[in-house]
Amino acid sequence: MRILHTADWHVGKKLGRIDRQIEYENAIDEVVEIARDQKVDLVIVAGDLFDRANTPLDSMGLVVDGLIRLADVAGRVVAMPGNHDSAHLFDFLAPLLEGRGVLLSPRLKRPADGGVVSVPSRDGTETASIAVLPFIHEADVVEDFMDASEEWFKEYADRVKAISAALCAAIDPKTVGILTGHFFVDGAEVGGGERRMHIGPQFAVTNQAIPPGIHYAALGHIHRPQAIADSPIPARYSGSLIQLDFSERAHDKGVVIIDAKPGAPAKIEPVLLSSGRKLIRVEDDLQSLEKRAGEFGDAYLDVRVLTDGPVLGLAESVRKILPNALIVQAVYERQPTEVALSSSERSLSESYSDYFSHRHGAEIPKDLSDLVRALEEEVVRAAS
Repeated sequence: MRILHTADWHVGKKLGRIDRQIEYENAIDEVVEIARDQKVDLVIVAGDLFDRANTPLDSMGLVVDGLIRLADVAGRVVAMPGNHDSAHLFDFLAPLLEGRGVLLSPRLKRPADGGVVSVPSRDGTETASIAVLPFIHEADVVEDFMDASEEWFKEYADRVKAISAALCAAIDPKTVGILTGHFFVDGAEVGGGERRMHIGPQFAVTNQAIPPGIHYAALGHIHRPQAIADSPIPARYSGSLIQLDFSERAHDKGVVIIDAKPGAPAKIEPVLLSSGRKLIRVEDDLQSLEKRAGEFGDAYLDVRVLTDGPVLGLAESVRKILPNALIVQAVYERQPTEVALSSSERSLSESYSDYFSHRHGAEIPKDLSDLVRALEEEVVRAAS
């Protein structure tokens, strides 16, 4: 069987105030084209299809349409919620999409109750058995899957390992065995845009959560595409669909193609995506930036400007030559300063000058100081 693995679409996520809906549309279009060109039998989407549980309608429409189109070209799609998704929304959508070849697994289930999903190949000669492990919170692990009361007292990593083992043990060895899970394997290199509370030590599992004896583990949750080191079987994070924020600016985004058959090791091939505007950090002085204005195409920019100190109106000056500069910061050697204690005897302009020196490591420019003083005087006059 040929399988396409993708994850972490995060449709609806903005970059500051920038709506990136068109970029998500283009990226999903590209994934559909790859699935068609590669003639895959199955697409797995390993969680975080949406960026937030309270999903806007346009984001919902884009994801649902993308899943249906993937099923049209691939035959079948298996998807599950990640930590950003709403299991309730997946509950609602599951029966509506099942007839279109999209199998949503909203919640952790025992193997006999749908925790292991069987999908035939296009020609009917092979079958894939997919063990589905959606993102689980600490309080959900035992309650939804385990009976023994002593399991409550195990660490999160031990519980996930036990659940994964139980799911994969139910996979028929005569089929192509796949584990798809949305969890953080300790040691994986995070992308930077993940929700930090869900990749902390309390949510970290070891690579032993990936059991031997199956063909591949299709993982979601971590945005940097990578293989899991020392995994007993091939296991990968496919990574996010586009560069979601500047912490991901060095990532090459893509999907993973898996060729597998019973009794033989799987063949793994990452395929790069070209969709999504690049995110670039650039550092230079203002004069040099002006000369480089045509260098960055349509990329969104995080601009660090080398200066001798704070510069009034710097962001406006930069955006005149680099309209796609979303972040503008002055970079200079900062001097240690002391902040005078506030007092009812000190004026607003004096207090602001102290704050400015502490915040920027430099004396407040005279033009700005005069402006704040004039504003203060105007307020005092109006209140008199």
